[in-house]
Amino acid sequence: MIDDFKDEYLPRLNKSYLYQTITKKCSEKDSEVIALINDIVSYSLNRTKTIIKHMGEFTLHDSEHLFRVLLLMEKLLPEDVIENLSVPELMLLICSAFMHDVGMAPEEEEVLEWKKVWDLKPSLNEKLQNTFIEFKRFYYSQPHQVEGINKLISQNNFSQADIIKSHIITEYIRKTHADRIKDIIQKHWEGKIKFRDNDLTVELAQICLSHNEEALKLLRFEKYMICGEQIHVCLPLVGIILRLADILDFDAKRTPAVLFSHLYVKEPVSLKEWNKHRAVEAWDISSESIYFTAKCAHPAIESSIHRFCDDIDHELSVCYNLVSELNEFNKMKHREILIKIPYKVSREKITTKKNIHDKPIYIYKDVQFNLSKKQVIELLMGTKLYGNPEVALRELVQNSIDACLLRQKQENKWGTIYKPEVTIKYLTENEDKILIVEDNGTGMDEYIIDNYYSKVGSSFYKSSDFYNMLSENNAEFTPTSRFGIGILSSFMVADTIIVDTKRVYAAHKSSEPINLTIEGQESIFWIKEGSRELPGTMTRLQLRKNKNPWQSFNDAAFIKSVKNSIRNPPFTINIITDNENISYNEENFDSITTNDLKDGDWSTHPNVQYYTIKFDDVDRGIKGVLEIGILQSKGVPTHEIELPSKTIDIAGVNYELDKKVWLRDNSIQENSTHINISDDYNINTNNSSRTIAKSKSRLSLHGIDIPTSLFPEWYYKRDNQAVLSFPFPILIIVDAFGKTDLDLNSARTEIVLSDKWRDFEKKLSQIICKELSNQIDPENWKKLKDIFLKSSNNEVFKDVLNSF
Repeated sequence: MIDDFKDEYLPRLNKSYLYQTITKKCSEKDSEVIALINDIVSYSLNRTKTIIKHMGEFTLHDSEHLFRVLLLMEKLLPEDVIENLSVPELMLLICSAFMHDVGMAPEEEEVLEWKKVWDLKPSLNEKLQNTFIEFKRFYYSQPHQVEGINKLISQNNFSQADIIKSHIITEYIRKTHADRIKDIIQKHWEGKIKFRDNDLTVELAQICLSHNEEALKLLRFEKYMICGEQIHVCLPLVGIILRLADILDFDAKRTPAVLFSHLYVKEPVSLKEWNKHRAVEAWDISSESIYFTAKCAHPAIESSIHRFCDDIDHELSVCYNLVSELNEFNKMKHREILIKIPYKVSREKITTKKNIHDKPIYIYKDVQFNLSKKQVIELLMGTKLYGNPEVALRELVQNSIDACLLRQKQENKWGTIYKPEVTIKYLTENEDKILIVEDNGTGMDEYIIDNYYSKVGSSFYKSSDFYNMLSENNAEFTPTSRFGIGILSSFMVADTIIVDTKRVYAAHKSSEPINLTIEGQESIFWIKEGSRELPGTMTRLQLRKNKNPWQSFNDAAFIKSVKNSIRNPPFTINIITDNENISYNEENFDSITTNDLKDGDWSTHPNVQYYTIKFDDVDRGIKGVLEIGILQSKGVPTHEIELPSKTIDIAGVNYELDKKVWLRDNSIQENSTHINISDDYNINTNNSSRTIAKSKSRLSLHGIDIPTSLFPEWYYKRDNQAVLSFPFPILIIVDAFGKTDLDLNSARTEIVLSDKWRDFEKKLSQIICKELSNQIDPENWKKLKDIFLKSSNNEVFKDVLNSF
């Protein structure tokens, strides 16, 4: 390591103006500073050599990057400023240039500990238990990755599973590398990073960490740290120069073509990053201007470069204001340190590659789809998606239920008493109808509003924030809200949404209350200080008179509508109207019967025996009641019955009367011959068919009604729509809850065919087979099984049936 430093790195370091300046300043005394810098540079360069082992698909953070960060620092700082910087400022600049990415190279024993998350019975190292727990939390915050790995392993596709595992480790290293810097510096450099008697170890760690934080956090650093007589350090200045130099290292040398050609870049995000860097051919950076030169072979690369320049512009804008403040401060302190940085990147040299005829190989337009909020609302929330404006209430209530169930998980972890509750109010105020949905759930703060509530399609319940919260509370929870568009349905019935909310953070700790008003379909957000005392959320809608779906409802009809939408609430739902105040809970669902589904397609018949089954299986996550019709002849199950023909003599003519009853998928049918006598006494025979029993369903998911039939007519069935098919008629009212989940379309009006549906179908089939086998004597059950196996087209049901 020492020979590498002297032969390879020290000559390059000696060319640095920052290094030359500090060497000159320390020539007479403080020579130990130069020795310290040399040690840190040597350590950092050798450690970053290992980055590619676990970060092979990401742009390099190797010695080239570190030296280029040092060079870019010099580009941003004029020579006269560098000469006026103090020795500890110069030292921190050089050390941070080389140390800021050492977190990209974790200890090998750490990585080995992370990989134990995929062991069936991991044997953990007690000293590294915390790092295992943190990685495990990160891993399980990405359920799609977990599900994908498990599926690949179940298919014995171990190589593809290993690729995903490697990517997860890479992503974890990238996201946590700044935090890891503190641990590395503490372990290897605590108490060693000194200028004279001043220990600057903590300050160096803070500066290195800051390059991955918001720039405004630099303001918390000390601006005038005293390190000796007339020797001061401006820590925010060092942090600003580091973060800008790091983000400006952006060209082909960071992703050399020879390495790119040998690496198997498998992840699309990584490939995008490689191509973005490889396209940049040169740059010109100074305190006055920043130019990137790039000739792009694909519009995706050119667009990626422009987006990255947008990020740089944002950094420059923020840092420009910070530098202005620091310049004024240093001027007041009589320090001759005046820094200038460009306000934005010049993009005139970012162009499209040209062919041999000097014409661009494509025409680049920095244009993207722009969606009108009003048109999106009209398209998605009108008849195209939801159709029925009553879903506005359903969406609000399901959001509240999710918030309460999530808070319940948190409160259980904190060991505090909590009773979830949702209240729905439908009231008259000054001749206007007001709809209010209030809950005592998790509530919202400005972060949730900014990142999820206000962003169409960005669901908190699909985010890493949500899965991290579950992991921290060691909780399992399946939300019903998942698409991030439900709140827009409120604009189907109202022009203004008013929200009072307050977010719970911990036991007896919550955010400041927020009052949020969203005006009109163009979604003007008006946020001000709220007055809510307890965590939770209240949403208030002043309903349009001409588009109020409950306008014609009396109180009883409104209450019935709510109960039909929220059939099996997991806790108490309160409904308050002008004249009524009622509460109901899951007991409401317990009292239901299949009579609610019976009509002319479900009748008594001497050859049909009906079996009723009530079920509440917490382990399976399925609850409800069902009734099945079984065709019998003389008490024995049969597939069809042909009654003996009967001959009738009318006026010397014989007429044959026949009758047949048979099982079909989801029904029992009867066909019979009838004799008709017309007004002129002509005698005719005709055949008629009728349905004795036909399958019907009512399904809810986590208590929320899904307005769909599990037995649709063939002309209503859509591609990829989940349906049930049994070799008998069945009436079923069922709620899927707990761990059981189903994939829904965006409108929550259909179930999408998926593995979740097949799992649900299997659970339902197990309940049916188990209960029928208990209610029917063994001999008849055996005959019935044979009938079902021969006549059923449902492979899931047949597989279950074979196990009984």
